[in-house]
Amino acid sequence: YGETLASSLGCTLTNVKPNQLVYYTTSPPIRKDPETPRHLVKFLALNDLQTTGSDNCTFNRNQKELGLKDFSKIPNGVNGVEDRMSVVWEKGVQTGLIDPQRFVAITSTNAAKIFNLYPRKGRIEHGSDADLIIWDPKAVRTISASTHHQACDFNIFEGMKCHGVPEFVIVRGRVCVEYDLIRVAEGQGSFLETPVYPSFVYDALNGVSRSEEGSDEKHARNGLQSLDLNSKSGHDVDIPDTYALPEKYIPGPALSVISGDSQLSTPHSARGHRPDGSKNMQESTFSISEELDKSEARSCIRVRAPPGGKSSGFW
Repeated sequence: YGETLASSLGCTLTNVKPNQLVYYTTSPPIRKDPETPRHLVKFLALNDLQTTGSDNCTFNRNQKELGLKDFSKIPNGVNGVEDRMSVVWEKGVQTGLIDPQRFVAITSTNAAKIFNLYPRKGRIEHGSDADLIIWDPKAVRTISASTHHQACDFNIFEGMKCHGVPEFVIVRGRVCVEYDLIRVAEGQGSFLETPVYPSFVYDALNGVSRSEEGSDEKHARNGLQSLDLNSKSGHDVDIPDTYALPEKYIPGPALSVISGDSQLSTPHSARGHRPDGSKNMQESTFSISEELDKSEARSCIRVRAPPGGKSSGFW
């Protein structure tokens, strides 16, 4: 099983100037070929890839520029989580390569199955967590550092128009996003253990057929009916040009919104950003109040491990 990232689906280096490449440094690397995003969407449609992630790790311009003269000093990572679902919808559903049901599978359900959290996560039914998104497929927004919520002064998708916008995000029955207003508090999350040996993975390896591989799974790939694997995309439609980074940081909306029906508010965290140019993988500086992107309110932070390895977890 494999995934591709929002950065690989929504961005190429086709028109990025050499002196700006430092801002796009991440892993896996963003490709220069303008056809790469479309090929990756085809793999998602064909089920060669099963999930989409963000691998969100944002740094400001001055932090990235530490590596202008030395590649090894570039802090590795870019933004992705806040814009991931809109990018997937734009590149997949809006272009007709995947349908809405497949969109749900590759942004939610498949990850829950692979990490052994299904049906608690990734499904709407009695007994599952009330994690819901009210999605407006006709709404259009333009991604920009001037309006995003993450603590970063540029956005690799700057200027990209996306169809598909979340109106409400509900996590375990609690409204966390309401029309672009974030309503979360530090400590609101809870840890979920991910048991090893998920049946979704190991039944297939052991030749055990799953009853769910029936009509629902097959219909979730009906975008293939109009998919021409050998077609060349029109770059102006399917793969928008990359845009120059903003010259200065324009702060977006506040991360904390206190409403009348909410007893939780988000105080400003005392924790600051990482020291410039460093990334300590053992000591987390994660802060909901300052660094949580709006889509992260519905998503999970995945601590990855091989399905058969030591149990990891989700937040």
